[in-house]
Amino acid sequence: MSSKEIVFVGEFEVYFVKNSRAKNILLKQNTKGEIILTCPRFCSQRRALRFAETQLAWIKAHMQHMPKEVVFKPDMSVSLLGETYTVKRGKLTTLVGKTLFVSGEEPFFHRRLCSYAQKMLLTYIQGAVKCLTKKLDVQAGRITLRNTSSRWGSCSTTHNLSFCWKLAFAPKEVIDYLIAHEVAHLVQMNHSPRFWSVVDALTDKRKEAERWLKVNGRRLQSIR
Repeated sequence: MSSKEIVFVGEFEVYFVKNSRAKNILLKQNTKGEIILTCPRFCSQRRALRFAETQLAWIKAHMQHMPKEVVFKPDMSVSLLGETYTVKRGKLTTLVGKTLFVSGEEPFFHRRLCSYAQKMLLTYIQGAVKCLTKKLDVQAGRITLRNTSSRWGSCSTTHNLSFCWKLAFAPKEVIDYLIAHEVAHLVQMNHSPRFWSVVDALTDKRKEAERWLKVNGRRLQSIR
C-alpha cells in the first residue's frame, strides 16, 4: 500500500490511498476518526474524488461525530487497566492508593502519564501472555507496544506479539480479550472456527469486549 496523501472533498481533509489489492473505490473512517479514500491502482485520483464528492453527506456526518483529542491534566479521573485513579502532579510518577502522581511541569504531564500507563500495560500483558501460553503449551516471541490506529494487536509469523499502547486506558476484560486473541494466533494464524474456539477457551468476554471496542474504540484512539 502506498503512503497516504491528503486531499480535500468539500471542506474536509481526506486521506487518499491506492491499494493494489482493492477492487473498488472505498470510503471508510478509521479508529482515529480519519476519512480514508482507497482505490485500486488502475483508478485515477480524479475518478476517486468524483466518487467521494457523491458521498459528501456521509463524510460530513462521520466527521461531526469525531471525538476530540484527549489530553490528560491534573485532577482528572483516568481509567488504567480497569481501575479509576485521580491524577495529580507530584515529585515522582507513582501510584499511591487511588491517586496517580505525575512528576514534572504541566506541559509534560500528558506525555509522562501516558508513558507510565504504557509501562503498566506492558507488565500486565507480559504476565497474561506467560499464563496463556503455558495453558496452550506454546511460546511467544517478543512483546511490544505500538502506536497503531488500524489494529489493536498483531501476531507475526515469528510469534512476536504487539499491542496498541492505548489499551492501557481500556477495561481489563477488553485487554484480556485482545491478549487472548493474539495468543490464539500462536496456534492458528487465521480466523477460522478453530481459531475462535481457542480464543473462547482463553476468555469468556469476547462478545462484551468486541461491543466495547465498537462503541469506544474511536474515543480510545483520540488519546495522542
